[in-house]
Amino acid sequence: MPEPGEKARGDAIGRNPKSYYVWAECPGCETGRWVNPKPSYQASKNRVRLCKTHALKINRFNFRLPGSSGAEGYALKGRATD
Repeated sequence: MPEPGEKARGDAIGRNPKSYYVWAECPGCETGRWVNPKPSYQASKNRVRLCKTHALKINRFNFRLPGSSGAEGYALKGRATD
């Protein structure tokens, strides 16, 4: 199994032969996969990235639309106002 941060060309791993990929592991479940590399200023993201399951769990509660939640004085849709 490759080490986190290891680079490979796409034709060596059965993907697009013109692209390069980096092995990244999810810190939650430690499953690894080949991903497209991030720019050099985000080098830490080339070693650790969340898998789809953990990313959905974390981001599920961070998404808010103005007017759709009771936070910050926004009114809930369909709620009667006093």
